Amino acid sequence: MVPIFTILICYAVDFGFFFLVASSLNSAARNAMEYAIQGTSSPAQAAEPSAAVISNLAIASIGLSGASTATVSVRICSSAVGVTASNNTTQCATPSTGAGAVAGTPDTDPESPAFQLNRVDVVYTVTPPIPMPVSIFPTRTFHRMVEMRGIQ
Repeated sequence: MVPIFTILICYAVDFGFFFLVASSLNSAARNAMEYAIQGTSSPAQAAEPSAAVISNLAIASIGLSGASTATVSVRICSSAVGVTASNNTTQCATPSTGAGAVAGTPDTDPESPAFQLNRVDVVYTVTPPIPMPVSIFPTRTFHRMVEMRGIQ
């Protein structure tokens, strides 16, 4: 009975860690998106924050010891990166390292001339604190996306 309970406790710790990672990624993506949209509201900041600054903020906001540029991919779609003039959509800065490529295209805002839709994608490859077989939990890459409208 002791080995079975030990295994159950180990899996409970890993499962709890996955919930911690999921909530941390939600918060990190939301913080980075709010900064990307509201960053120019500060009197000390004259221009929109760059994609590199937003990416570093997202990685730091995760707050886990394993979160670094090697395990996290952050894709920023904002007017600081660029705007496609034909349909008023933001262009994206795609990461070349981290947890891998981020799929998906930014949506077009339905009120396009007055508003512009910005997006932050955060992808994190999780390393559980207690190693578990891949057959039990095969997907260890978490993806969170936040979109927010910005006034032109």
